[in-house]
Amino acid sequence: MEKTQVLLSVSGWSQTQGDEEADTVRLLTTGTLTGRDDAWRIDYTETQPDSSASHDVVVKMQKGVVTMERLGDYATSMVFEKGRRFEGSYHTPFGALDMGIFSTTVKYNVDEQKTGEVNLKYQLDLQGQFAATHELRIRFCPSHKA
Repeated sequence: MEKTQVLLSVSGWSQTQGDEEADTVRLLTTGTLTGRDDAWRIDYTETQPDSSASHDVVVKMQKGVVTMERLGDYATSMVFEKGRRFEGSYHTPFGALDMGIFSTTVKYNVDEQKTGEVNLKYQLDLQGQFAATHELRIRFCPSHKA
């Protein structure tokens, strides 16, 4: 499969119960897009602005399901499928936390020019307690190097 170098814009919002203001995270980075038809994969590295720690992220999109795997000190694997609940673990240097995700929006598209978008909305709970409602948007387009 052909790899396409892409420029990524990753935006995330989270809101805890009763919280008026949402936390916002924005990241611009580069990565690779591989795949065809209805099976795609994006690989990129995420750098934390507060610590400069970096984590490799893999996003897979296939048959209406998006999976996201994050490697490194804060490793996790999440499955997003609209109307379904996923249970997993969020690994930290201090130990693992039980994590639950209920997806309310799972959309993605990739056009013929390898430009696309992933939109996810989900409720997150940690250790069985509601933590926040999250929204994640990843936009991407081919990066043309001069």
